[in-house]
Amino acid sequence: MKQLFFLAALLSLSCLSCKAKKEAVKNTPSEPAASNLAPSSDTSNTYALIVSFKSQGAGIPTEQRADLLKYVENHPKKPAYAMVLWGREGETDYCFKLSEMTGEKEKNQFLTDIKKMMKGNYLVEIAENSESLHQGR
Repeated sequence: MKQLFFLAALLSLSCLSCKAKKEAVKNTPSEPAASNLAPSSDTSNTYALIVSFKSQGAGIPTEQRADLLKYVENHPKKPAYAMVLWGREGETDYCFKLSEMTGEKEKNQFLTDIKKMMKGNYLVEIAENSESLHQGR
């Protein structure tokens, strides 16, 4: 009789444990939506500029990421970008088509400003006229 009672208690606890884990997974917060994410109508995978934030065990360089987002937000053309989350520590690619720029001079100025802003940080990789570097999770 004691064994039956113990087995029933163990079974009920395991069922409750599984239910709690499922509810925890449902309620996890998602990444906040960016206001100028690129529309998904363009199926091309080639981008004029890709800025990748990498990590080596201590997360991505958050100051440079904030500087990039602030620069894009304050830019007169408000260039759209696609954000690709690909790592466990916040590794992210910001992919720009730069279709908002009217000429090569504007594109080159934007690229120069971004390169200057990210210069010297080995955790930031910049690629031009490239296909997507990473697959999203």
